[in-house]
Amino acid sequence: MNIHCAWCERDIHDKAHAPYCSARCEKKASKALAAISTPQTAVQRETRIIRGTLVSLVAFIALTLSLRILAGAPPPPETPDLPQLTSSPTADEGSAPYKAGQLARTQWNRWLSGQHAERRKGALYWLNAVAGQHAKQCDGTVEFALGCFDAHRHMSSIETQLAISPAFRAGWDNP
Repeated sequence: MNIHCAWCERDIHDKAHAPYCSARCEKKASKALAAISTPQTAVQRETRIIRGTLVSLVAFIALTLSLRILAGAPPPPETPDLPQLTSSPTADEGSAPYKAGQLARTQWNRWLSGQHAERRKGALYWLNAVAGQHAKQCDGTVEFALGCFDAHRHMSSIETQLAISPAFRAGWDNP
C-alpha cells in the first residue's frame, strides 16, 4: 500500500518511513517559509547582487572564450605579401648574401609545397607575420598551429637575415 506525503508530493512505499518523511518535509517547508518571510539585511542584498554579477561575468567570459576557440585563427592570405626593399635587387645579384637569400627562398618554397591544408595555412600565416602583417601567434586548430610552429622553426634563422641584410632580402624577394 502506498502512502502519499502531503509535503513533498511523493508516494511512500513503506508505512514505517511515512512519519519520518512527513516530519522531514514539514521541517524543510517551515525553514523555507521562514527564509522568505524574514526581511533581508543590506549585507545579504549586497551579497546576492555581487554573486549574481560575478556569475554573469564568469558566464560571459566563458562564452566569449569558447567562441574565440571555436572560431580559430583568422585565415591567412593564400599568397604571402612580403614588403619589397627600395634598393635595386640587380645591384647585389652576384653577392653571397643575395645568393643565400635566393637559396633560402627556394628551400622555403620546397618545404612549403610539402605542407597541405591547415598546416599550409599555418605556415603561410607565420610567413605573413614575419612580413609584419599581423601578430606573431599560432592560435587555431591543431594542424594550423603545427604548421605555424614548424614554419617558425624553419624561418628562425631566415628572419634575422631578412632583418639585417638588404642583399639577403633582395635575394629572398627574387628567388
